[in-house]
Amino acid sequence: MPKQVNNQLCGVEGRFARKSDVEGYIKRVKEKNPKGVVVCIDTEEGTHEKIKTDGAFNVYIQLYDRVFIDYLGKGFDMGAITKGKEIHESWVIDWEDVLFLNANNINRERIFLISQSDYLESARRRVTHLLNIGYKPEDIKGKIPKNYFPMSSTIKDMLINEIIVPLYFQKNKLQEVGLKSFGVQGMIINNRLFPIEVNREERFSTRGFYDKKDELEK
Repeated sequence: MPKQVNNQLCGVEGRFARKSDVEGYIKRVKEKNPKGVVVCIDTEEGTHEKIKTDGAFNVYIQLYDRVFIDYLGKGFDMGAITKGKEIHESWVIDWEDVLFLNANNINRERIFLISQSDYLESARRRVTHLLNIGYKPEDIKGKIPKNYFPMSSTIKDMLINEIIVPLYFQKNKLQEVGLKSFGVQGMIINNRLFPIEVNREERFSTRGFYDKKDELEK
């Protein structure tokens, strides 16, 4: 009997790089997977999406079990979430409660909200990271708030109505193609969701729901 071929896409990770580094990155990807594809997004002058964000999110779904949501505040991108480095808020929703979620009641399921002191440490790490990867101080100034503001009702509505509920109604099709456990990560820019990666189960640790296994590329 012929072996079934899995043609589902599997993202590796987002990476901020100068144009001169792209060729080397492509080479590393090809060494790990000859069929690998690198999708490049130009964030040159005038864009700077990594810091001009309204936050970043990870929605991790275990079909027929639970939905996990992680969120980072304004000025953060999804890289810190996909690598498990920073979290500002987290929710855990039982599967049977998904269709009853709304912006007014979702915080009943919140399991973590960062303190202001811990947020300041998070903001300092963020600024240090941005400087290390080539941003100038004038690019960063004013982009990372000094105080943490919890996820807005607008973003809650978007995550529920544009990601969680639509995927809930696709549960049977997702299970058929083997996506029983997966994550959707992205950023919020100008009050719009930008889901950038869909990570499959093998990219997550057995400990929880979003940590990668020893930072290995799959």
